[in-house]
Amino acid sequence: MKVSINLTSFFRDLAFVETECTLSFAVIGSLFARNASISYSYFFIPLLMGLICMIPCIPVYIKDNMTIPQVIAQRSIELVILEIVCVWSAKLLAGTYLGTFGLIAVAFSVLFFDVLSYYIMFKMEQAESKRLNQKIKEIAEKARQTNINNTDSQSPTPIKIEGVGQHDCHVQLPLNDILYFEADAEQVFAYTNKEIYQIKMRLYQVESLSRPTGIIRVSKSHLINSHKIQSVRTALNSRLYARMPNGEDVLVSRKYAPLLKEAMS
Repeated sequence: MKVSINLTSFFRDLAFVETECTLSFAVIGSLFARNASISYSYFFIPLLMGLICMIPCIPVYIKDNMTIPQVIAQRSIELVILEIVCVWSAKLLAGTYLGTFGLIAVAFSVLFFDVLSYYIMFKMEQAESKRLNQKIKEIAEKARQTNINNTDSQSPTPIKIEGVGQHDCHVQLPLNDILYFEADAEQVFAYTNKEIYQIKMRLYQVESLSRPTGIIRVSKSHLINSHKIQSVRTALNSRLYARMPNGEDVLVSRKYAPLLKEAMS
């Protein structure tokens, strides 16, 4: 099975971790160990520490369907390792100058900058969500005006897909009416405003068929109609939740979030 990692998100977070390490050493070092002699090689220590601390978080960048508790657990492990590595390095390099109080200060400094970095990322994602929601409103208004102008004109024949509803009733579903598709084990379901239909196709087959209609992949198990999204909000770990007309929130994984943003633009 092919394993892919979201390199953009990984290196972005790696840069944040290395910045945390560098700032912690710079702040505490300037307060407690300003007279310590250091080597230029010490400046490469944050890079090494950042790589070490990001290792336990690799599953976050590989798995698309991690739950929020799982992400919190991974990030907590990262923070614990970051604290241990930073305090141990500080003791090894400047323990004589720092003393016990200085090492405690290093630990608190790492915690502070770690929380600060996640807050900055959260605000960045929040701003991006606000921009997307504004774009969604513009697209909805443009679609409404288009429908008004095309009332008397002949609309093109919609692409349809066969679905199985209640009582084993087979129907032809216009793809424009479908909110999203969900894969559950070997079965694929299509969700409309009121009904759920089983689709006798694999999700990748549905994706290939429905791509021209604006239906895009947002996770390993979901395809979503980008024209039906009412709003988006941020989720943990650079993910998004897309609110649909039936009241459901569909999770957009960090791997596929750029595709949604591109579709909105």
